[in-house]
Amino acid sequence: MAQSREYLSFLLEDEEYGVHILDVKEVRGWSEVRRIPNTLPHMLGVLELRGEYIPIMDIRQCFGMTPATLTAMSVIIIVRNQQGVSLGIVVDAVAEVHNLEKEQIKAPPGLHQHDKWYMEGIASVNDRHLVLINLEQLFDFDQLQQSAQPESANED
Repeated sequence: MAQSREYLSFLLEDEEYGVHILDVKEVRGWSEVRRIPNTLPHMLGVLELRGEYIPIMDIRQCFGMTPATLTAMSVIIIVRNQQGVSLGIVVDAVAEVHNLEKEQIKAPPGLHQHDKWYMEGIASVNDRHLVLINLEQLFDFDQLQQSAQPESANED
């Protein structure tokens, strides 16, 4: 029996990417974020979500694309790693859920070492190429979570 996994696909500049659906915590519309000084250029800020500060990343910048144009139509996918640490990625749009058999996923091409390390693989779906992203390889969840937390909470 073939092993299959579900992936949530999203669009960046009309190209389709996917993340394992079990890593997805929720999908939400754009909300203003609290900017944090002296952080990575692709960290847009943090979003307070049910008492937790979630770092929000512009994944387009991670891929060398132009920064996201943030509008009411922008989408944030909140993902979490195996340790339960969350972060959000801003995408142009959410596309669909794909159920992929293991045989459909091809190894990432060895053309460029940097590209290979965050790619889980590539799948051909409906005459399109779906690039599967390993978010734990692309982002250091623990470091981002630490930078998202206020150093001192001075609430009166």
